[in-house]
Amino acid sequence: MQRLRRTRALVLLGALLAAACNGASADEVEVRMLDNTYAPAVVEVDPGEPVRFRNAGRVPHNVIADDGSFLSVDESGENTEPGDDWTLTIDEPGLYAYYCSLHATQDEEGSWQGMVGTLVVGDVADPVAVAADQSDAPAEWTGETRRVPEDHPTIQNAVDAADPGDLVLIGPGVYKEAVSVTTPGLVIRGTDRNEVILDGELTRENGFAVTADGVAIENITARGYTVNGFFWNGVTGYRGSYLTAIDDWVYGIYAFDSVDGLFEHSYASGSWDAGYYIGQCDPCNAVVTDVVAEFNGLGYSGTNASGNIWIVNSEWRHNVAGIVPNTLDSELLPPANNVVIAGNWIHDNGEVDRAPNRTAEWSAYGNGVVLAGVRDAVVRNNLIVNSPTSGVQVVSMIDEQFWPSGGNEIRDNVIRGSGRSDLALGGPLEEGSCIAGNDADTTLPFLAGTLHSCDGINLPLWYGLATASDPLARIAQVNAGQNPQLEHGEAPKPEMDFAQLPGGVDAPVVPAVDVFASLDFDPDTIVTPAMPDGIDIAEGRTTLFGIPLDGGFWPVLYGALLWWIPVLVWLLGGLWALARLWRGEKAAWQKAGWSLVAIGWPTVGVIAYTGLAADGWSWRRRLLVAVGGTLVWLLVAVGALLIGGVV
Repeated sequence: MQRLRRTRALVLLGALLAAACNGASADEVEVRMLDNTYAPAVVEVDPGEPVRFRNAGRVPHNVIADDGSFLSVDESGENTEPGDDWTLTIDEPGLYAYYCSLHATQDEEGSWQGMVGTLVVGDVADPVAVAADQSDAPAEWTGETRRVPEDHPTIQNAVDAADPGDLVLIGPGVYKEAVSVTTPGLVIRGTDRNEVILDGELTRENGFAVTADGVAIENITARGYTVNGFFWNGVTGYRGSYLTAIDDWVYGIYAFDSVDGLFEHSYASGSWDAGYYIGQCDPCNAVVTDVVAEFNGLGYSGTNASGNIWIVNSEWRHNVAGIVPNTLDSELLPPANNVVIAGNWIHDNGEVDRAPNRTAEWSAYGNGVVLAGVRDAVVRNNLIVNSPTSGVQVVSMIDEQFWPSGGNEIRDNVIRGSGRSDLALGGPLEEGSCIAGNDADTTLPFLAGTLHSCDGINLPLWYGLATASDPLARIAQVNAGQNPQLEHGEAPKPEMDFAQLPGGVDAPVVPAVDVFASLDFDPDTIVTPAMPDGIDIAEGRTTLFGIPLDGGFWPVLYGALLWWIPVLVWLLGGLWALARLWRGEKAAWQKAGWSLVAIGWPTVGVIAYTGLAADGWSWRRRLLVAVGGTLVWLLVAVGALLIGGVV
């Protein structure tokens, strides 16, 4: 899909201003620190030419030279936070390899893998990026078992000693370590999921950081890490089975820039971003199935994750929002597309006091499923209950660029107890998403099932800011400090009685090779979950033209500016236009034509009639009312977005 120009929608004016403020000047060399990636990874500059490293991601980063010659971390130990930058100038020609210590791992030879880059200063013969070579992951177990603590005192010792294809078998205990895995084809297994515990103690960064292909991790708990519990980065082939992630602060179970993977039979809670995350892959060839996520910002987040990605047959409960595929400029490979969300039991999201969150998570508050700037996704056969905002919400995404949603199908879901609407389609410039066959009572916009049908009429949704007003207002709430906050480790804790890996220590040892192709996975068998007994269905919220009246100052303000005013212009202006038309002296065909324009083209039709054809007015008066009124509304709306810190 070609990127749409931000000038296609008036509401994007603020985004243009923000982009202009954040962008590098034309003659400045810039490296963006995205989520787990430097972009570009290789930069060539002249000696003495400054390079600006700008954190365009959502988490802290740093820049550390392999040889120790430069370091972006300041004297207090602070990293470069999102939105901040750090400038480096090198006078001596040469190759300078660097890495982010938060998102890279070091193998036994001392080479860094993961978030790495190279700065080429001056004339250097055959400059290449410095990266560790990975051997092919073996598809079968070698027969060798490395036991912890019997053979090796720590998990890291066992992993470092292992050869490709070995089994690392971990006995019960609390292991206070952070494990880097750079050997391909390992299977790392706990003997007891509830008693083999990696403990970050709220100080260590990652429980497992894997940068080798084909690594499977099974039957283990990781708790209290400041970044991620289980993390695969830049790999082909990964599998996480029977894992428990508790209070891992950014993500619980996470695959980035990785393909051919499976997360199954796992649990994740207490992450401010997401319990499960798959990002920056196309095609991902990945499945998330039979998992539970609760007390997270998002149950699942998938930024720029596209192609053969299935989020199925799982439970998503008590998160700020449930399942949220999305498009952002903080990662490569936008936009997210071709995602399937099916067969899930999604309920009681919209958690306020027991789930940590930040800006993006709070903007999705109260939704079961959000498709944010996503293309060609399918949401089907889900049971979605008690969502304070919407069961399924489709919205465009404004980041550094504008990413409209489009081509999504919302089919055959059962939705109950939504606060605002069961199904919500939103613009601006939403392109062809549709709904059909859902067991749902309310839609936004009204009559969406008729006007935006997958099986009949499907009109474009060029405006549709009723839906978008809510996430924009939530961002303003965050900027005003109005979103509830939890500190790391304060989310509720589960009972440690999770299901074990079938077969335990004697289960087959299978490296994560050809994972997607080997799955016994038939999409046609996915059905809508049955409603459990004893579920209390929440009552809907009080709304006016689709805007909840109990949302607080910012949601009501943005709802008024972005939706109520345009609706009133359409309804009252339409009545005024009809009355003026049919009392005027235009020909009957002109009256009929302008009547269709005023009523059939919401808001814009009334403005067009006022500016071009209002009877009895001079052209100056027509333009003053039509253009002047539109500009006043636009300035007030953009001003409110600026004051709220949305743009």
